[in-house]
Amino acid sequence: MTGFRRWALSYITIFLFIVPLLMFTLLFAFNDVSRKTAAESNEIFAEQVQQSLDNEFRFIDNVVSNEIAAEGSLMNFFKGSLREDRYESMVKPSEELKNMITAMPLVDSIYLYRNSDGMVLTPLSASLLDHFTDKQVIVEALQQSTLNRPWTNMRSGFSQQDSEEMISLIRYTPLFTGTDGLIVVNVRKEYIIQLIQSLTKSVPNNHIAVYNRDGTPIYAEQGDADYIQATYVSDYLGWQIQNGVENGNLFRIVSTLSKYWILVCALFCLLGIAWIILAARQNYKPIQSILNRIQQFVEQKQAKLFQKENGDEFKFIDSALEQLLDQADVYQRQHKETLSYRRQRFFTEWLEGVRSFKQDAWKQDMIDLEMPYVFEEFVTYVIRINKYRIFAETYSRRDQNLLKFVLSNVVREIMETAGAVSWSEWMTNDRLTVITMIQDKESDYESESGALDKANSLVQWIDKHLDFSVSIGIGSSSNQPDLLSSAYEEAKEALAYQPSLGDIPVVGFWQLRDRGKHQASNPFHAIRNLAIAIRSGEEGWEKELDRMFDDIRNGVYSREEMTNFVSYLIFIMQKEMAGLSPDLYEIWKRSGSAELERVSSEWETLEELQNRLSDVLRAIKEEMANVRSERSNYKLVLEMRAYLEEHYNNPDMSLQLLGELFGLHVKTASRLFREEIGANFSEELTQIRIERAKAILINTEESIQDITTQVGYMHPNTFIRSFKKQTGQTPGEYRKASRG
Repeated sequence: MTGFRRWALSYITIFLFIVPLLMFTLLFAFNDVSRKTAAESNEIFAEQVQQSLDNEFRFIDNVVSNEIAAEGSLMNFFKGSLREDRYESMVKPSEELKNMITAMPLVDSIYLYRNSDGMVLTPLSASLLDHFTDKQVIVEALQQSTLNRPWTNMRSGFSQQDSEEMISLIRYTPLFTGTDGLIVVNVRKEYIIQLIQSLTKSVPNNHIAVYNRDGTPIYAEQGDADYIQATYVSDYLGWQIQNGVENGNLFRIVSTLSKYWILVCALFCLLGIAWIILAARQNYKPIQSILNRIQQFVEQKQAKLFQKENGDEFKFIDSALEQLLDQADVYQRQHKETLSYRRQRFFTEWLEGVRSFKQDAWKQDMIDLEMPYVFEEFVTYVIRINKYRIFAETYSRRDQNLLKFVLSNVVREIMETAGAVSWSEWMTNDRLTVITMIQDKESDYESESGALDKANSLVQWIDKHLDFSVSIGIGSSSNQPDLLSSAYEEAKEALAYQPSLGDIPVVGFWQLRDRGKHQASNPFHAIRNLAIAIRSGEEGWEKELDRMFDDIRNGVYSREEMTNFVSYLIFIMQKEMAGLSPDLYEIWKRSGSAELERVSSEWETLEELQNRLSDVLRAIKEEMANVRSERSNYKLVLEMRAYLEEHYNNPDMSLQLLGELFGLHVKTASRLFREEIGANFSEELTQIRIERAKAILINTEESIQDITTQVGYMHPNTFIRSFKKQTGQTPGEYRKASRG
């Protein structure tokens, strides 16, 4: 009956283990549901806090970038031609700094630094960099190798001679070169904490912490150790936001349990034990019969087994089991790190420059990966699936993997010709990186044109057989494995600048090197004029759109820079449309901004981007025109604007004079201009006068003095200042540029 007791005891043990386990599993399930609900709420709240912080700091960044792009009075500080004019180069920029600080409550201070003479300008003073109290942030900014990371980590700086913790926005001028100098905008930690507290004070039992990019805390609230938290990282600032609420769910659930329910569970446990004993006794009878027969067989054979000279069967079995366990352990390690996984890891480390290569180590690594290791040259390709978001929405995950498998095999078949071996891996969801390893330099891979031919053959095959398209960037060829990381970066850069080179799907890095990455033109003025034309309902908006893209085509810009131009257009449009009447602004809000955002993320060629922008802007303008056609006020404003276009040369032209002519109060006339065309009277009059001045500058040889009086200005300096503010050029510079 020993076996019976063991069997019954094993069942009872399992029963006694499972019942409490089920009870506690139920409790923890309730608690887990509550935790997940709290975690989701925390994540949403943390995201809202992050978005609010990003919006505040993006607003500051956009205001500064707009001031740089507009080249207003603030930029006079950096102009060598105005250096001797202290009022223009010092006083007016200082006043502008004060206005900016007043307009942005988070901002503590703003500095301007000029590269040419090391001068630092603040709203209250000007001094050389060596004598400037907070010079460290400027020195560090001048030592930066990149212009793409505007906000610093939390630092110790000086605010009115007192040391304060703050973060700083660094913006170089001009935006894409930084040759003139830089602008530093400081936001004190104290102001950031006040902003966070204003966002979180309405949520009870909430604990929030904000950490800098380097992990140092900016703001942290003390709370219990037992609380549920969610973490969110800002894409713009790089800050990490942790948010949580105190957790008391488990204890509340446990407190609701009744002692009577526990007694009922104990009763059922006793009944279960009795049932198991009875069932085990009944079911054990056949097993007992089998054990009796085995016992009889053992007793008969035992003597024969132990008569053998080396009959230690237990030692033999023990040895065999040890060997099986060792083999299983080796197999398990090999299974965890399969050949495919090791190849992918090696490939990634190779291209990212993480792995260092020596000849013997390279040879051994390739042998371990079952790859050939004797090559004379390497060529790197980066293949991007165009419009990947649409690709992912069109195909299921299974179909996506199948199409990527097909693409990888087609790449291998096309690339592996003339003694070459290809190795491809998906580095990201939309990018396949290919290394072609050439064993014979006499093959057609020897020339750059040969690499382009192979890539174009791949593009043609995909266009013919698949329902999506690809773009390909090619890096420079190299003859050393440790140079592949540089070639990989070149291939990615070639792919980034592909839209600037026209409607070609394949770009070699040497094509960028031969053409040069230049930005001779400035699309920002065309963008601003385009936004003004849409806002005021003018018919010339399409010409401004063409001018914007002509300026882009005249330079060599990356895909990211082109997308930034569209983002700047959205920003300027938002600014211009904000002054219109509510019904007109609602058209922009409903049909404009979201569609432009969508276009900026879903384009491949420059021509496609221009056409889609044109369609969206045309729809906005037509819908606004339909609304305006039914409004008498708009027609009245058009009549007043027509009068301005006819009498713009009157130096006494004013809003009061115009109101008297049309029987309107000054305030009424001003409000109509703002609500119907989104601009005030002076802005509209200045635009008309400058447009007339442009025509005279291009078509005649008249002097600036004569043109000044013809377009309604009394003083040439006033005319020149207004002209440069509108066009970014002086009248003389504009005449020279227009005539080539």
